Amino acid sequence: MKRTLSNRLVPAIASLAAAGLLVSGCSSSDAESNESAATGEPIKVGQIIPIEAPGISVVSQAKGLTASIDAYNSRGGVNGRPLELIQCDSVGDPNKELDCADKMIAEGVVATLADFTPASPQAVSEKLATAGIPRIGMNPMNIADFTATNVYTPFAGSLLTLFGTVDTLVADGKTKLTLMRPDLPVAAMLNQFLGPYVTSRGAQIVNEVAVGAGATDYTQFVAAAERNDAQGVMMALTATESNQIAEAFNQLGSKLSFALAATGFTQTDLQNLGDFATSSVYTSPVPAPSSSTEDFPGLEEFLADMEASGDSDLERSEMNGNEIFSWLSVRAFGEVAEGLDTVSANAVAQGFLNAKDLDMAGLVPAWTPNAFEPVGIFQRVSNSMMYRQTFDGDVVVTDPSQYDLRAK
Repeated sequence: MKRTLSNRLVPAIASLAAAGLLVSGCSSSDAESNESAATGEPIKVGQIIPIEAPGISVVSQAKGLTASIDAYNSRGGVNGRPLELIQCDSVGDPNKELDCADKMIAEGVVATLADFTPASPQAVSEKLATAGIPRIGMNPMNIADFTATNVYTPFAGSLLTLFGTVDTLVADGKTKLTLMRPDLPVAAMLNQFLGPYVTSRGAQIVNEVAVGAGATDYTQFVAAAERNDAQGVMMALTATESNQIAEAFNQLGSKLSFALAATGFTQTDLQNLGDFATSSVYTSPVPAPSSSTEDFPGLEEFLADMEASGDSDLERSEMNGNEIFSWLSVRAFGEVAEGLDTVSANAVAQGFLNAKDLDMAGLVPAWTPNAFEPVGIFQRVSNSMMYRQTFDGDVVVTDPSQYDLRAK
């Protein structure tokens, strides 16, 4: 599915409201934006991501990339050339992920941006690497994602974010932990990865609870998480399941402490989740969209770009933070591509090998893509910094002081 500046359709999971698509006329600021809009030969970039995929859908990241590219193109693109997005919904299927990789190759994309390929991570990276296509800002979720030489990402990713929840719980004195994860084969390896890290922190996993997509009674999962005197829960679920678990937590009056990725919830979600929201702790590689723009001035440009999309799902209160991954991926790609004489897959890959201190708008540390240091068994990690977050009943409060997953 191709995306250009004139095509404001959101990914296949949903369509924008008609009012957001059919606006006639423009303000003076719109006119100024149109005057600088990119009009040259398009540069194809791709995204492989599960959209219509119960249990692992990240439609927010897909929508965020579409909006980010539109905004980037409105400012002139890559030296006057617009980015054209080839977006492929993998539906979370391993064969479809490979089909999407073939599509990227056939379309001639110069890079993929903000990918998420949890079903066939190694095979997809190998296929794209053989074709010479770099993957910028992907969400690493499998050990293969941390060894692929064509992957460059300024984020610790979903898997290492889960490691951050361990640190958050242990810091609060919780050492008997439950792992709550999707009931999917791709998620079954999480305990294996987490176990040594949990032990190194002086804690133990006493329960593993697999949450099936589309379940009707979520109280059973909270009850299972409380077994064996568990004190805290590492929650590795998508937004839909996370919200259902939160409602079950409130219904049961559970005393468990939950730690989870902030990207599981929007501001509106948290405002509706009562004690669960205010008693839980959160972690993320990026600030939450509702966090203070005084602490994070770079959020202002991000929020403006999302607002310009006209998509109600990209309003500040309705975003969960995955959109920031997409926005920063476009930002990094643009900074590198604008310095290239020729924008090809090989040139982009070499550009990221050579780039230093890319400006990440203060939302993550300045990024040198080729500066890798291991985090435990994960080899190619160029940013291991994480944020601690809480919810005050209104907004997500992000502590500007980050912590390092490499710290002993």
